Amino acid sequence: MGLWMKCPGCHTTNPLSLQVCPQCGRSLNNLPPAERVYVIGPAAEPAPVAKPAPAVESPPAAQPVTRPQTALPDAAPAASQPAKQPKKPRRKKK
Repeated sequence: MGLWMKCPGCHTTNPLSLQVCPQCGRSLNNLPPAERVYVIGPAAEPAPVAKPAPAVESPPAAQPVTRPQTALPDAAPAASQPAKQPKKPRRKKK
């Protein structure tokens, strides 16, 4: 046995886990006590889950183009450059 709530709009019995009536679309949240009607019935089924949209197949990705690495004769290696020193914080003017 399970506890169900009747929709105040279309009087469809809905599991308590639903927030919107699947029959008429009316919100079941924050109903005033006068509109809440509870019914004891068969065990509540889990809330219906929206079906995921069908997957759209994307075309196969293009293979990346690789180019041979050529070193320029005048270029210095990056490791030989000195590391930058962090800036000193500025003093506030008075």
